[in-house]
Amino acid sequence: MSGMGYITDSSPMNVQFLNVKDEPFRWHNSIEVVIVLEGSIHVAITDEQRKLGAGAIEIFNINQVHRLWETDEDNVVLQINIDTEFAKAYFSDLSYVWFTHEFSPGAYLGLERVEGIIEAICTLITPIVTTSEMPFLTLKNTVEQLLDLLIMNFDAKRMFEGNPTKLQRIGRIYGYLFNDKGFINKPSLNEIAKHTEEYLNLDYLSSQFKLLIGDTLQNLLHYLRIDHAIKQLLTTDRSLVEISIESGFSSPRYFYQRFNKIFPEGPKAFREQHKKKQEMKNHCREIIDPVLVLASHRGLFKIPETVNSELNKWIHIDIFGPNEQNSTAPYLIRLSELVKGDSQAYLEMILQVNNLSPNNVFGFEETLDIANRNDFQVLTWLLNQFRENNISPVFVVRTSSNVIAEQITTIQELFQNYTLTYGAEHMKRWRIELH
Repeated sequence: MSGMGYITDSSPMNVQFLNVKDEPFRWHNSIEVVIVLEGSIHVAITDEQRKLGAGAIEIFNINQVHRLWETDEDNVVLQINIDTEFAKAYFSDLSYVWFTHEFSPGAYLGLERVEGIIEAICTLITPIVTTSEMPFLTLKNTVEQLLDLLIMNFDAKRMFEGNPTKLQRIGRIYGYLFNDKGFINKPSLNEIAKHTEEYLNLDYLSSQFKLLIGDTLQNLLHYLRIDHAIKQLLTTDRSLVEISIESGFSSPRYFYQRFNKIFPEGPKAFREQHKKKQEMKNHCREIIDPVLVLASHRGLFKIPETVNSELNKWIHIDIFGPNEQNSTAPYLIRLSELVKGDSQAYLEMILQVNNLSPNNVFGFEETLDIANRNDFQVLTWLLNQFRENNISPVFVVRTSSNVIAEQITTIQELFQNYTLTYGAEHMKRWRIELH
């Protein structure tokens, strides 16, 4: 996927529970849904800043510049990202959808309706966060249901659904400004009317903008230009003068004035600060184990009592260097402990950690030597101990590694060694995940 987000999976939907800290501005090629489950957070959408409390839902449009940061250290946030290309295959008019913003519970739809929507969303995604594996067709159906729910409730143009002529008219104007970047051309209402062949009374056209977007055309153009300028600041080395022109401002001076009004530090310092935050993005949020969240919100997610045993049947293993910068292994296994007389006690400790945090990744304190058959024997023994405890391994392979071919070869050799020792019938649930 393109953009500045955190989405790395090829899945049509990515679901995470987060503790938000201090994120940089970002945008990505997806629809992002944020639901605050506990505490509160700040949210900025280009030129607006608001506070979201528990029970609030927010939807960020495709490639819309936004940022989250904490107001409460104990915040818990549910974040859902739906891949745009997948969504467009299901809903072909997605390019003309503008999701309205629900900055506080009930601000736009009413509190009771918002509570119902959040409950419906959580119910839909419950199988995803409580099941180790989900068939793609089931996942696809879940994403499609979620899209229907979001579009039905949050698409601003739904207010014109009973008037096809007006809906098409607004769609053409929306497409010109948002999809064709017409805001760069410094359009007036008259020019927009001519370009879209909507020869309407300009006061009437202005009122339609106000009804659809909730603001005037001038403020909408201002938002689009600032949004574009932020993307240019954070992804290019263009000068501020070039960015002001590229974003459709009448002059560099006017650009500085408008930008400084929103971000008092000014565009130069803004660029420096947020580029630094982008480099440290792994520290701006903490991924929370679903088990911990589901236990606290069992009613909201309709969790059956048997869910914990299902979650604990997998263990993620990074055997290729937890000391590397990109390693995701927070727990380390020491081979030296496994070959001692008290190996069973050490193994029980590993299983206990997995029961507490089944989605965390285990690595090895010492780097495995693929030429050392003793390492293979110890690892083979360990995998069989997992099997006897009804836990299957998920091997983590990083696509960013320049030795990915060697990593796959090592796993193949491990599979062969395990087959010779214990038999291939026990490997049916083994998985390899590319990170």
